[in-house]
Amino acid sequence: MKTAYFLIAGLALATAGAAFAAGSGADDAPAAASQPAAHQLTRAEVQAQVIEARRNGTLIETEADMDIAQTRNQRSR
Repeated sequence: MKTAYFLIAGLALATAGAAFAAGSGADDAPAAASQPAAHQLTRAEVQAQVIEARRNGTLIETEADMDIAQTRNQRSR
């Protein structure tokens, strides 16, 4: 009984390994992953943008901020 169990487990692992190996080619990679970004920001630029967003109130950090932002957006319409 144990032999049959181990045989079935081994076949299952071999089948799973073959399935993964069949899809691991370079042609299977998504197009977005193979193309570089048009413009990459430096860490300092991102930090400056976060500070500016905090100052002008456009940075949404919590659900409460989301509610306030939606309220402001509805008032401006």
